[in-house]
Amino acid sequence: MIIDNARPTNVVKAFGLIYPDVLRLRGSVIRISFPPVLLMTSYGVGIAFLIREYPGLAINMTVLSLVSLVLSLLLVFRTNSAYDRFWEGRRTWQEIKVTSRNLIRSLWVGVSENSIEDSVHKRQAMKNIAAFAISVKHYLRDEDGIEHADFDGLLSPEFRLQCATHGSGYNYGSIPVISSGSPDTNATRMSTTGPNGTPAYFAQRMNEGWERHGDIPLPSQLLFELQKFVEYIQDNKLIHVQFYASLLTTLNNLASLMGGCERILSTPIPLAYRVHLNHGLYMYLLVLPWALGSMGLAKTIIFQFIISFLMIGIDSISREIQNPFGYDANDLPLDSYCESILVELSYALQRRAPKSLEVTENTLSQRPADNKATVTASASCVAVTSAVTDADGI
Repeated sequence: MIIDNARPTNVVKAFGLIYPDVLRLRGSVIRISFPPVLLMTSYGVGIAFLIREYPGLAINMTVLSLVSLVLSLLLVFRTNSAYDRFWEGRRTWQEIKVTSRNLIRSLWVGVSENSIEDSVHKRQAMKNIAAFAISVKHYLRDEDGIEHADFDGLLSPEFRLQCATHGSGYNYGSIPVISSGSPDTNATRMSTTGPNGTPAYFAQRMNEGWERHGDIPLPSQLLFELQKFVEYIQDNKLIHVQFYASLLTTLNNLASLMGGCERILSTPIPLAYRVHLNHGLYMYLLVLPWALGSMGLAKTIIFQFIISFLMIGIDSISREIQNPFGYDANDLPLDSYCESILVELSYALQRRAPKSLEVTENTLSQRPADNKATVTASASCVAVTSAVTDADGI
Protein backbone atom coordinates (compact mmCIF):
# COMPACT_ATOMS: atom_id res chain seq x y z
CA MET A 1 0.00 0.00 0.00
CA ILE A 2 1.40 3.33 -1.06
CA ILE A 3 -1.16 5.93 -0.03
CA ASP A 4 -3.94 5.19 2.44
CA ASN A 5 -7.42 4.64 1.05
CA ALA A 6 -6.30 5.64 -2.45
CA ARG A 7 -6.01 3.71 -5.69
CA PRO A 8 -2.53 4.54 -7.06
CA THR A 9 -2.02 5.17 -10.74
CA ASN A 10 0.48 3.21 -12.81
CA VAL A 11 3.01 6.02 -12.45
CA VAL A 12 2.57 6.05 -8.69
CA LYS A 13 2.85 2.26 -8.57
CA ALA A 14 6.04 2.29 -10.61
CA PHE A 15 7.57 5.02 -8.47
CA GLY A 16 6.44 3.27 -5.32
CA LEU A 17 8.19 0.06 -6.31
CA ILE A 18 11.48 1.94 -6.43
CA TYR A 19 10.95 4.14 -3.38
CA PRO A 20 8.09 2.47 -1.46
CA ASP A 21 8.25 4.80 1.55
CA VAL A 22 8.43 8.09 -0.35
CA LEU A 23 4.69 8.13 -1.05
CA ARG A 24 3.61 6.52 2.20
CA LEU A 25 1.46 8.61 4.54
CA ARG A 26 0.38 6.10 7.16
CA GLY A 27 3.00 5.91 9.87
CA SER A 28 4.63 9.20 8.92
CA VAL A 29 4.68 12.30 11.12
CA ILE A 30 3.50 14.67 8.38
CA ARG A 31 0.10 15.17 9.98
CA ILE A 32 1.68 15.90 13.34
CA SER A 33 4.45 18.19 12.16
CA PHE A 34 2.65 19.99 9.32
CA PRO A 35 0.94 22.73 11.44
CA PRO A 36 4.16 24.02 13.07
CA VAL A 37 6.03 23.64 9.77
CA LEU A 38 3.39 25.72 8.00
CA LEU A 39 3.57 28.31 10.76
CA MET A 40 7.37 28.59 10.53
CA THR A 41 7.22 28.76 6.73
CA SER A 42 4.62 31.54 6.84
CA TYR A 43 6.79 33.41 9.31
CA GLY A 44 9.75 32.98 6.97
CA VAL A 45 7.75 34.43 4.07
CA GLY A 46 7.02 37.55 6.12
CA ILE A 47 10.67 37.98 7.08
CA ALA A 48 11.74 37.48 3.45
CA PHE A 49 9.45 40.31 2.34
CA LEU A 50 10.82 42.50 5.13
CA ILE A 51 14.46 41.83 4.21
CA ARG A 52 13.71 42.50 0.53
CA GLU A 53 12.64 46.00 1.53
CA TYR A 54 15.40 46.44 4.13
CA PRO A 55 18.46 44.37 3.07
CA GLY A 56 20.49 45.62 6.02
CA LEU A 57 18.41 43.48 8.42
CA ALA A 58 19.89 40.22 7.09
CA ILE A 59 22.38 38.41 9.35
CA ASN A 60 25.42 36.27 8.57
CA MET A 61 24.76 32.57 7.98
CA THR A 62 27.98 31.62 9.80
CA VAL A 63 26.38 32.24 13.21
CA LEU A 64 23.53 29.84 12.49
CA SER A 65 25.95 27.19 11.26
CA LEU A 66 27.49 26.99 14.73
CA VAL A 67 24.08 26.80 16.40
CA SER A 68 22.78 24.17 13.98
CA LEU A 69 25.56 21.77 14.97
CA VAL A 70 24.61 21.89 18.66
CA LEU A 71 20.91 21.63 17.85
CA SER A 72 21.50 18.62 15.63
CA LEU A 73 23.29 16.82 18.45
CA LEU A 74 20.38 17.52 20.80
CA LEU A 75 17.88 16.17 18.27
CA VAL A 76 19.94 13.04 17.68
CA PHE A 77 20.18 12.38 21.40
CA ARG A 78 16.43 12.93 21.78
CA THR A 79 15.62 10.51 18.97
CA ASN A 80 18.05 7.89 20.24
CA SER A 81 16.52 8.09 23.72
CA ALA A 82 13.04 7.56 22.28
CA TYR A 83 14.18 4.68 20.08
CA ASP A 84 15.86 3.03 23.06
CA ARG A 85 12.47 2.96 24.77
CA PHE A 86 10.87 1.53 21.63
CA TRP A 87 13.53 -1.15 21.28
CA GLU A 88 13.37 -1.99 24.98
CA GLY A 89 9.62 -2.48 24.65
CA ARG A 90 10.12 -4.75 21.65
CA ARG A 91 12.78 -6.80 23.43
CA THR A 92 10.65 -7.11 26.57
CA TRP A 93 7.63 -8.32 24.62
CA GLN A 94 9.74 -10.84 22.75
CA GLU A 95 10.83 -12.25 26.10
CA ILE A 96 7.20 -12.35 27.26
CA LYS A 97 6.33 -14.34 24.13
CA VAL A 98 9.21 -16.78 24.51
CA THR A 99 8.71 -17.25 28.25
CA SER A 100 4.98 -17.82 27.83
CA ARG A 101 5.53 -20.37 25.07
CA ASN A 102 8.13 -22.22 27.12
CA LEU A 103 5.90 -22.24 30.18
CA ILE A 104 2.91 -23.57 28.24
CA ARG A 105 5.01 -26.34 26.74
CA SER A 106 6.65 -27.18 30.08
CA LEU A 107 3.34 -27.49 31.91
CA TRP A 108 1.78 -29.52 29.12
CA VAL A 109 4.62 -32.04 28.96
CA GLY A 110 6.08 -31.98 32.47
CA VAL A 111 3.06 -31.99 34.79
CA SER A 112 1.50 -35.37 35.54
CA GLU A 113 -2.25 -35.93 35.79
CA ASN A 114 -3.40 -38.41 38.44
CA SER A 115 -7.01 -37.29 38.48
CA ILE A 116 -9.56 -35.37 36.49
CA GLU A 117 -9.02 -32.40 38.78
CA ASP A 118 -5.34 -32.39 37.88
CA SER A 119 -6.21 -32.32 34.19
CA VAL A 120 -8.68 -29.47 34.64
CA HIS A 121 -6.27 -27.40 36.73
CA LYS A 122 -3.39 -27.92 34.30
CA ARG A 123 -5.40 -26.81 31.29
CA GLN A 124 -6.69 -23.76 33.12
CA ALA A 125 -3.16 -22.82 34.18
CA MET A 126 -2.05 -22.96 30.56
CA LYS A 127 -4.92 -20.67 29.59
CA ASN A 128 -3.93 -18.30 32.39
CA ILE A 129 -0.48 -17.98 30.82
CA ALA A 130 -1.99 -16.73 27.56
CA ALA A 131 -4.41 -14.55 29.54
CA PHE A 132 -1.43 -13.02 31.37
CA ALA A 133 0.12 -11.76 28.13
CA ILE A 134 -3.24 -10.38 26.97
CA SER A 135 -3.81 -8.71 30.34
CA VAL A 136 -0.38 -7.05 30.16
CA LYS A 137 -1.33 -5.68 26.74
CA HIS A 138 -4.55 -4.14 28.08
CA TYR A 139 -2.82 -2.97 31.25
CA LEU A 140 -0.22 -1.04 29.25
CA ARG A 141 -3.01 0.53 27.21
CA ASP A 142 -4.86 1.48 30.40
CA GLU A 143 -7.85 -0.70 29.52
CA ASP A 144 -9.32 -2.08 32.72
CA GLY A 145 -11.63 -5.04 33.20
CA ILE A 146 -11.92 -8.58 31.88
CA GLU A 147 -14.73 -8.02 29.38
CA HIS A 148 -12.41 -7.78 26.39
CA ALA A 149 -13.13 -10.20 23.55
CA ASP A 150 -9.65 -11.73 23.62
CA PHE A 151 -10.28 -13.06 27.16
CA ASP A 152 -13.15 -15.27 25.96
CA GLY A 153 -12.57 -18.91 26.81
CA LEU A 154 -9.40 -18.22 28.80
CA LEU A 155 -10.50 -17.11 32.27
CA SER A 156 -12.23 -19.58 34.56
CA PRO A 157 -15.74 -18.81 35.89
CA GLU A 158 -14.33 -18.74 39.43
CA PHE A 159 -11.73 -16.14 38.48
CA ARG A 160 -14.32 -14.04 36.66
CA LEU A 161 -16.50 -14.11 39.77
CA GLN A 162 -13.53 -13.11 41.89
CA CYS A 163 -12.80 -10.16 39.59
CA ALA A 164 -16.47 -9.13 39.63
CA THR A 165 -16.47 -9.23 43.44
CA HIS A 166 -13.10 -7.67 44.24
CA GLY A 167 -12.21 -5.79 41.06
CA SER A 168 -9.81 -6.56 38.25
CA GLY A 169 -7.06 -4.03 38.80
CA TYR A 170 -6.65 -0.32 39.48
CA ASN A 171 -9.57 1.76 38.35
CA TYR A 172 -7.39 4.07 36.31
CA GLY A 173 -9.76 5.05 33.53
CA SER A 174 -8.89 4.50 29.89
CA ILE A 175 -6.91 6.08 27.12
CA PRO A 176 -9.56 7.28 24.63
CA VAL A 177 -9.49 5.35 21.39
CA ILE A 178 -11.84 5.05 18.46
CA SER A 179 -13.45 1.65 18.67
CA SER A 180 -15.09 -0.22 15.84
CA GLY A 181 -16.88 -3.50 15.42
CA SER A 182 -14.10 -5.01 13.36
CA PRO A 183 -10.39 -4.21 13.60
CA ASP A 184 -9.16 -2.01 10.79
CA THR A 185 -5.47 -1.46 10.41
CA ASN A 186 -6.16 1.72 8.46
CA ALA A 187 -8.50 3.16 11.08
CA THR A 188 -7.47 6.43 12.67
CA ARG A 189 -7.08 6.19 16.43
CA MET A 190 -6.33 8.86 18.97
CA SER A 191 -2.68 9.19 19.84
CA THR A 192 -1.32 7.67 23.05
CA THR A 193 0.99 10.64 23.43
CA GLY A 194 -0.07 13.47 25.71
CA PRO A 195 1.03 17.11 25.87
CA ASN A 196 4.72 17.82 25.28
CA GLY A 197 5.33 14.25 24.21
CA THR A 198 4.56 12.72 27.61
CA PRO A 199 2.78 9.35 27.32
CA ALA A 200 -0.95 9.95 27.79
CA TYR A 201 -1.02 7.23 30.45
CA PHE A 202 1.58 9.02 32.57
CA ALA A 203 0.26 12.51 31.85
CA GLN A 204 -3.18 11.49 33.12
CA ARG A 205 -1.64 10.05 36.29
CA MET A 206 0.26 13.26 36.99
CA ASN A 207 -3.00 15.20 36.80
CA GLU A 208 -5.21 12.79 38.72
CA GLY A 209 -2.78 11.04 41.06
CA TRP A 210 -2.75 7.33 41.77
CA GLU A 211 -6.08 6.04 43.05
CA ARG A 212 -5.74 2.64 44.68
CA HIS A 213 -8.82 0.58 45.41
CA GLY A 214 -7.35 -2.27 47.41
CA ASP A 215 -6.73 -4.60 44.47
CA ILE A 216 -3.83 -5.18 42.11
CA PRO A 217 -3.46 -5.12 38.32
CA LEU A 218 -5.00 -8.03 36.44
CA PRO A 219 -1.63 -9.44 35.27
CA SER A 220 -0.50 -9.69 38.89
CA GLN A 221 -3.71 -11.48 39.82
CA LEU A 222 -3.08 -14.04 37.09
CA LEU A 223 0.46 -14.56 38.36
CA PHE A 224 -1.03 -15.29 41.78
CA GLU A 225 -3.29 -17.90 40.17
CA LEU A 226 -0.34 -19.46 38.35
CA GLN A 227 1.73 -19.68 41.51
CA LYS A 228 -1.21 -21.27 43.33
CA PHE A 229 -1.24 -23.91 40.60
CA VAL A 230 2.51 -24.47 40.97
CA GLU A 231 2.04 -25.01 44.71
CA TYR A 232 -0.86 -27.37 43.97
CA ILE A 233 1.16 -29.62 41.66
CA GLN A 234 4.08 -29.56 44.10
CA ASP A 235 1.89 -30.57 47.05
CA ASN A 236 0.33 -33.38 45.01
CA LYS A 237 3.73 -34.66 43.81
CA LEU A 238 2.90 -34.07 40.15
CA ILE A 239 6.34 -32.62 39.34
CA HIS A 240 9.94 -33.07 40.40
CA VAL A 241 11.51 -30.70 42.89
CA GLN A 242 13.89 -29.30 40.26
CA PHE A 243 10.96 -28.54 37.97
CA TYR A 244 9.19 -26.77 40.83
CA ALA A 245 12.12 -24.38 41.29
CA SER A 246 12.28 -23.78 37.54
CA LEU A 247 8.58 -22.89 37.40
CA LEU A 248 8.95 -20.38 40.24
CA THR A 249 11.88 -18.77 38.44
CA THR A 250 9.83 -18.53 35.24
CA LEU A 251 6.94 -16.84 37.06
CA ASN A 252 9.36 -14.38 38.62
CA ASN A 253 10.71 -13.65 35.14
CA LEU A 254 7.20 -12.88 33.89
CA ALA A 255 6.70 -10.48 36.80
CA SER A 256 10.03 -8.80 35.98
CA LEU A 257 9.10 -8.45 32.31
CA MET A 258 5.81 -6.83 33.26
CA GLY A 259 7.78 -4.45 35.49
CA GLY A 260 10.04 -3.62 32.56
CA CYS A 261 7.03 -2.58 30.49
CA GLU A 262 5.77 -0.48 33.40
CA ARG A 263 9.15 1.24 33.61
CA ILE A 264 9.04 2.18 29.93
CA LEU A 265 5.46 3.40 30.20
CA SER A 266 5.78 5.47 33.36
CA THR A 267 9.22 7.04 32.86
CA PRO A 268 8.93 10.29 30.89
CA ILE A 269 11.71 12.10 29.07
CA PRO A 270 13.19 14.57 31.59
CA LEU A 271 11.21 17.80 31.50
CA ALA A 272 14.24 20.11 31.51
CA TYR A 273 15.76 18.39 28.47
CA ARG A 274 12.50 18.36 26.54
CA VAL A 275 11.75 22.03 27.25
CA HIS A 276 15.27 23.22 26.45
CA LEU A 277 15.30 21.28 23.18
CA ASN A 278 12.03 22.85 22.06
CA HIS A 279 13.24 26.31 23.06
CA GLY A 280 16.41 25.86 21.04
CA LEU A 281 14.60 24.34 18.05
CA TYR A 282 12.05 27.12 17.64
CA MET A 283 14.54 29.88 18.40
CA TYR A 284 16.68 28.51 15.58
CA LEU A 285 13.73 28.40 13.18
CA LEU A 286 12.73 31.93 14.15
CA VAL A 287 16.20 33.28 13.43
CA LEU A 288 16.76 31.21 10.28
CA PRO A 289 14.75 33.44 7.84
CA TRP A 290 16.89 36.45 8.78
CA ALA A 291 19.91 34.59 7.42
CA LEU A 292 18.09 33.17 4.39
CA GLY A 293 16.46 36.47 3.43
CA SER A 294 19.46 37.67 1.44
CA MET A 295 19.06 34.66 -0.90
CA GLY A 296 15.80 35.96 -2.31
CA LEU A 297 12.12 35.36 -1.62
CA ALA A 298 11.72 32.03 -3.45
CA LYS A 299 14.83 30.43 -1.97
CA THR A 300 13.93 31.64 1.52
CA ILE A 301 10.51 30.01 1.33
CA ILE A 302 11.90 26.73 -0.02
CA PHE A 303 14.76 26.38 2.46
CA GLN A 304 12.68 27.56 5.42
CA PHE A 305 10.09 24.89 4.63
CA ILE A 306 12.64 22.10 4.12
CA ILE A 307 14.68 22.86 7.24
CA SER A 308 11.55 23.29 9.37
CA PHE A 309 10.10 20.03 8.06
CA LEU A 310 13.28 18.08 8.77
CA MET A 311 13.92 19.38 12.28
CA ILE A 312 10.33 19.46 13.51
CA GLY A 313 9.81 16.04 11.90
CA ILE A 314 12.73 14.53 13.82
CA ASP A 315 11.34 15.91 17.07
CA SER A 316 7.88 14.55 16.18
CA ILE A 317 9.33 11.09 15.49
CA SER A 318 10.85 10.96 18.96
CA ARG A 319 7.49 11.89 20.49
CA GLU A 320 5.74 9.25 18.40
CA ILE A 321 7.91 6.26 19.29
CA GLN A 322 8.71 6.94 22.94
CA ASN A 323 5.54 5.13 24.09
CA PRO A 324 5.32 1.96 21.95
CA PHE A 325 2.33 0.24 23.56
CA GLY A 326 -0.64 2.10 22.07
CA TYR A 327 -2.65 1.87 18.85
CA ASP A 328 -0.64 4.24 16.66
CA ALA A 329 0.84 3.02 13.38
CA ASN A 330 4.34 3.24 14.86
CA ASP A 331 3.49 1.31 18.02
CA LEU A 332 4.35 -2.33 18.60
CA PRO A 333 1.83 -4.91 17.27
CA LEU A 334 0.90 -6.24 20.70
CA ASP A 335 -2.20 -7.98 19.34
CA SER A 336 -0.03 -10.03 17.00
CA TYR A 337 2.30 -11.02 19.84
CA CYS A 338 -0.62 -12.24 21.94
CA GLU A 339 -2.09 -14.16 19.00
CA SER A 340 1.16 -16.08 18.59
CA ILE A 341 0.87 -17.24 22.21
CA LEU A 342 -2.74 -18.29 21.61
CA VAL A 343 -1.57 -20.36 18.65
CA GLU A 344 0.87 -22.19 20.92
CA LEU A 345 -1.88 -22.75 23.49
CA SER A 346 -4.34 -24.02 20.90
CA TYR A 347 -1.74 -26.44 19.51
CA ALA A 348 -1.10 -27.92 22.96
CA LEU A 349 -4.75 -28.22 24.01
CA GLN A 350 -5.64 -30.11 20.85
CA ARG A 351 -3.12 -32.85 21.66
CA ARG A 352 -2.68 -35.35 24.45
CA ALA A 353 0.28 -34.69 26.72
CA PRO A 354 2.71 -37.54 27.55
CA LYS A 355 1.71 -37.55 31.24
CA SER A 356 -1.97 -36.74 30.74
CA LEU A 357 -4.90 -38.72 32.10
CA GLU A 358 -7.11 -40.35 29.49
CA VAL A 359 -10.58 -39.05 30.34
CA THR A 360 -13.40 -41.43 29.34
CA GLU A 361 -17.08 -41.69 30.08
CA ASN A 362 -16.34 -44.47 32.61
CA THR A 363 -13.87 -42.20 34.36
CA LEU A 364 -16.45 -39.43 34.56
CA SER A 365 -19.11 -41.77 35.93
CA GLN A 366 -16.79 -42.85 38.75
CA ARG A 367 -16.17 -39.29 39.91
CA PRO A 368 -18.44 -37.30 42.24
CA ALA A 369 -21.07 -35.13 40.66
CA ASP A 370 -19.24 -31.90 41.37
CA ASN A 371 -16.07 -33.17 39.72
CA LYS A 372 -18.03 -34.25 36.66
CA ALA A 373 -19.58 -30.82 36.44
CA THR A 374 -16.13 -29.25 36.74
CA VAL A 375 -14.77 -31.32 33.86
CA THR A 376 -17.86 -30.59 31.77
CA ALA A 377 -17.42 -26.88 32.37
CA SER A 378 -13.74 -27.16 31.47
CA ALA A 379 -14.60 -28.97 28.24
CA SER A 380 -17.05 -26.22 27.37
CA CYS A 381 -14.36 -23.63 28.05
CA VAL A 382 -11.96 -25.46 25.71
CA ALA A 383 -14.67 -25.54 23.05
CA VAL A 384 -15.19 -21.78 23.40
CA THR A 385 -11.45 -21.21 23.09
CA SER A 386 -11.31 -23.32 19.94
CA ALA A 387 -14.27 -21.48 18.47
CA VAL A 388 -12.70 -18.10 19.19
CA THR A 389 -9.40 -19.31 17.79
CA ASP A 390 -11.04 -20.54 14.59
CA ALA A 391 -12.99 -17.31 14.23
CA ASP A 392 -9.82 -15.26 14.56
CA GLY A 393 -8.04 -17.40 12.01
CA ILE A 394 -5.36 -18.54 14.43
